[in-house]
Amino acid sequence: MTEKRVIKEEPIPEEWRGRRVGLMDALLYARQQILEKRGLWFVTGFDTVESLVAFTMGWASNTQFNGESDREWCDFLDWFDEVEPAARYEGWQVTFLRECGGDHERAVMKFLDRAHEFVSLRRASPKP
Repeated sequence: MTEKRVIKEEPIPEEWRGRRVGLMDALLYARQQILEKRGLWFVTGFDTVESLVAFTMGWASNTQFNGESDREWCDFLDWFDEVEPAARYEGWQVTFLRECGGDHERAVMKFLDRAHEFVSLRRASPKP
C-alpha cells in the first residue's frame, strides 16, 4: 500500500530541539500560527474552540500516561482560575465563545493570549 500525505510536513521549532516541550510551549506555538494566518487547524486539525479543548486534554493526558507532569500547565490553570473566574464553572470555551459572539477564532485567541500573558509573567523572554 502506498503511503499518502495530505499536508506538508513542517519541522518542529528550532528552540524545541533537544528539550522537553510542554503544553504551554504548544499553546504559544498555536497562537503564533494563528497570528501568522495559518489558523488553529494547522495545530489541532480543526478551527473550533472544541478542537483546542481536545488538544489540551489529549496533551495533558499523554503527559500523565507517560508518568510525567507539567508543572507549568498546572500553574497556568490555577492562575487562569484567578484571572477568569467566570470560566471556572462552565469552561473557558463556553465563556469566551459567548463573550466573542460565537466567533471561534476570537475565543481561541482570547485563551491563547491569556496563555501568552501567563508565560510572559513567568519566563525571561517569550516572543510577542
